[in-house]
Amino acid sequence: MKVLRRAILLTVQLLVLFLVAPAGFAADSYDPVTGSVTVGSVVVGTTRYQAVVLKPATLVSFSTQVTALTEDVFDVITGRLTLRTLSVGGVAYYNVVITVGSVLSVGSSTPVDAGSAVPVVPNDPLFPDQWHLKNTGQSGRESAGLPGEDLNVSLAWNVATGRGVRIAIVDDGLDIHHEDLAVVVGKSWDYRVNAYGDPSSSSSSHGTSCGGLAAAIGNNGVGVAGVAFNASLVGYNLLSATTGEYGADAVIKDLAFNDIYSNSYGATDGLGTLQPAEEVWMQAIETGLATGRSGKGAVYTWAAGNGAPTDRADYDGQGNHHGVIAVGSLTDQGMKSSYSEPGANLLVSAFGGEYCSSHTITTVDVTGAAGDNDGRNYPQDYAGRPNYTRCMNGTSAAAPEISGVVALLLEANPGLTWRDVRLVLAKTARKNDPGDPDWVLNGGSMAVNHNYGYGAADANAAVRAAKTWVNIPARKQASVKVSPGLAIPDAAGAVTSEISLSKTGISHLEFVEVNVTSDHTQVGDLRIALTSPSKTVSTLAVPHECKSSEDGPTVNCGSGLSGGFRFGVARLVGEVADGKWTLTVQDTKATGTGSLLAWNIKAMGY
Repeated sequence: MKVLRRAILLTVQLLVLFLVAPAGFAADSYDPVTGSVTVGSVVVGTTRYQAVVLKPATLVSFSTQVTALTEDVFDVITGRLTLRTLSVGGVAYYNVVITVGSVLSVGSSTPVDAGSAVPVVPNDPLFPDQWHLKNTGQSGRESAGLPGEDLNVSLAWNVATGRGVRIAIVDDGLDIHHEDLAVVVGKSWDYRVNAYGDPSSSSSSHGTSCGGLAAAIGNNGVGVAGVAFNASLVGYNLLSATTGEYGADAVIKDLAFNDIYSNSYGATDGLGTLQPAEEVWMQAIETGLATGRSGKGAVYTWAAGNGAPTDRADYDGQGNHHGVIAVGSLTDQGMKSSYSEPGANLLVSAFGGEYCSSHTITTVDVTGAAGDNDGRNYPQDYAGRPNYTRCMNGTSAAAPEISGVVALLLEANPGLTWRDVRLVLAKTARKNDPGDPDWVLNGGSMAVNHNYGYGAADANAAVRAAKTWVNIPARKQASVKVSPGLAIPDAAGAVTSEISLSKTGISHLEFVEVNVTSDHTQVGDLRIALTSPSKTVSTLAVPHECKSSEDGPTVNCGSGLSGGFRFGVARLVGEVADGKWTLTVQDTKATGTGSLLAWNIKAMGY
């Protein structure tokens, strides 16, 4: 009852309340003696309250004509409640619009399923084009989208919109003056001068577009809506710096104030080479996990990479870190974007589309003629709207969408730790593209896929789960190393090595790191896979070519495992750690030779 009173009395702090009167409940009625209105039922977020008695403040308008409305609606923007019918002295009135003065009493309450909630539709003029938020089958350049292949966020907005959550966009810049971004004044960082300042970029809109996807202001009648459209932003233009020395600093900058760090960059795409993370960067991430959000841990989202089919997300040492959420990209059909890199490290997927010639993502662009859209010279983009673009794509788009979803979770339940956030996303993800043959059921009874992780993020399911989520116990770790020194048969079969874990106390795995050391002279020849005690197979590397640049000539992949390389496995959530772990290494070609020198496994869970 207190929740309902607060929700209606403090309407300026909410996005939308929808009043509905389904069959089986009394019609709305007015009592002339008390001056009160009794509403049959009201749905607030995920709860239906029956027999709500409220005192109107003013009567705005009404009609004597039968209404076409199917539900009562509260408009938080105007503060007006529209009752589809209202009985006054036995006479029915229609489309009765009132403002609410107070709530007098509430009857019983029951939880409602997702189908009973009414989607929130922001009034931003380009929202109808944002199929990643609400896919109704919008037309692309080649085909229409598949309805329902979206983040399912419009229902989640009944519960949370990101209010009170701060997202740091670590990228090439952020237009802090953009009309549709809520940027914290004076708290963005310009790495060109290494000081607080204006991180805007006049040559690229990448970071600005990412910021808009995470948290463009919604329901303001301007431009677009972000996933968490009431969250705030800061920008760190790491990629505009002349050196890479600031990478570690950017992921812990203002750690006491930032909740989420959204990262849409990483290992160079399309090379096929193993690219380890720097030790100083990994130490910074560990600091963020340990001390961010008052000890609950900062949340890091990571673009899995756009280098398919040459690259896999497994080859990116940063994306392999247990502290980041590696995100893949989907099309408007709910299938893997052609460029999206598969990997054992993927947790979930969001939406990046394909290319602007087909169907990509609508978001903000740098203000004015700078950026991707100048409003005049790009017929595939928005004419006359240079502050916006419909041509954003990539896992670069998918990662900030997940940042927005995380912001919704943190508003719904500020007590979530970074580990709980990961599990909520994984456990509530939707199994997209069910016909893909890579789907398997892991030992924790969770469907998982190298192309998609646990599937498409479902914002509504995640927010609902977050509301009642009980935080998991403290993390346990177990690590074992072996040095088999086994020769890898040259283009003739495979070598296997086993590690046994026991008495770890880990009955629910969260993440596994595997460090492999080999002197093989051509890692592009190798297929490497890990089999868990529950028999779940995780592919870490496949035979592939390497390139000197994304569009450059083919080169020798080299001995990238000679110093050891750390792979990350997110596919084993819910499995047990104890038992036999098997690493299989197969040499598929006769262009290189070598041995499996050593490998170790680090299991993490509770």
